[in-house]
Amino acid sequence: MNSDAPQSHPRRIGISRRGFIGASLSAVTGLGLFGRKDLSAQAPSTPKAAAKIKEYRSLGRTGFKVSDISFGAGDLTNPPVLAAALDAGINYIDTAEHYMRGNSERSIGEVLKTRDRKSVFLTTKLNLTFGKAATKQDIKDRFLKCLERLQADYADCLMAHMCTLAQVKHEPYHEVIRELKSEGKVRFSGLSNHGADFSIHGALSDPMDQVVLAAAEDGRFDIVLFVYNFIKTDMGERILQACKAKGMGTTLMKMNITKTVENEKQTFQTYEERFKAQGKELPEQLKKLKVFTEERSAQTEAFLKKHDLQGPEQARDAAIKFCLSHPDVHCVCPTMNTFEDVEAFVALSGKKLESREQAMLAEYKEVYGPYYCRHACGQCEAACPRGVPVNSIMRFDHYFRAQRREKMAMAEYASLGPNNASGCARCAGHCEKTCPYGLPIQGLLIAADLRLTLA
Repeated sequence: MNSDAPQSHPRRIGISRRGFIGASLSAVTGLGLFGRKDLSAQAPSTPKAAAKIKEYRSLGRTGFKVSDISFGAGDLTNPPVLAAALDAGINYIDTAEHYMRGNSERSIGEVLKTRDRKSVFLTTKLNLTFGKAATKQDIKDRFLKCLERLQADYADCLMAHMCTLAQVKHEPYHEVIRELKSEGKVRFSGLSNHGADFSIHGALSDPMDQVVLAAAEDGRFDIVLFVYNFIKTDMGERILQACKAKGMGTTLMKMNITKTVENEKQTFQTYEERFKAQGKELPEQLKKLKVFTEERSAQTEAFLKKHDLQGPEQARDAAIKFCLSHPDVHCVCPTMNTFEDVEAFVALSGKKLESREQAMLAEYKEVYGPYYCRHACGQCEAACPRGVPVNSIMRFDHYFRAQRREKMAMAEYASLGPNNASGCARCAGHCEKTCPYGLPIQGLLIAADLRLTLA
């Protein structure tokens, strides 16, 4: 992962990062009708008296009793936060070799060297496409460097990150797993997938469910990390059924999409001002998206009032509890990097979705579903004549708006180069015409391009 902020591009609309975030990063439920919380400013310097994990579930055939709330370390730079999570009873950590340029693993290592190693289930991941050949020796050497950064003798699980259909049967990977198991350096094998992806190493077009179902059938993978949330359930249900039948451990990512609806009114005002400064009008697709947003203003206000929602936390908690209420889900992996994160997520342990929350999420899906580009979908990508990686771009946009990982999201988007969405305003909208959910995806892509390429 390249976390350096991308350089400004001469074609971009001039807009400062601070100014834009102030206007558009009120990434909250209800089209920004909640005031934005500055979480970075409010995160305490020391942890509060935190809640404790209340439920542990068997992680498939591994037999390990895993905390239902686990620690997603994709953004970890603050070791004391992980220490607080472990003190609260979290015992599953998910990381990868490239998270924070290896600093996620280093931070974990600083904490785990002071802990009972057997009390924690540690998973790290290698993206096999990052190596030119992904040979047996390359995979093994990279994993051993993971152990060095983790200051660990072994990892409980090694996952093939963003695994493709072909990689499910990649024998060098399975040979390495067998060797590492015999050497006591790995206990289990796993894979992760969040649908179509694109990087400097090439495009991955395999659908998420096809990959994971093939892995379940293969029988050599013990654990899987995949996308599941209250709006995106179709693929997930098929995966959960297959994993249950094979005894695979199931861990979830991208459970909470309730913060992806930003303050569109302020955002469009900002867009209009910037285009006007250049003597231009909003592209037709953004005008369409603006109308689309305005039509839902009344629904939004009625929704907030009906459910007495005062902040995004209520919807976020319900979204997490939706996943925890599924009997075949073993743990959820929210990204944590502040004590506030730990406190908020641990407090959800052992809780199930209440009937009023279920009704709220059902209405949320109806009102806001038309804004949400489903993670792991990618069905429109084949129709794009330019090969724009829609799923990847909307995922980066999710990182920017919902997870407060702006710098990383911008860097990932910059790595797309000419495959970005900069030309979408001049397109006939093939993606939008083929979107199975009827989303204004062309406008969403143009907005994402403006957001992720700030001057």
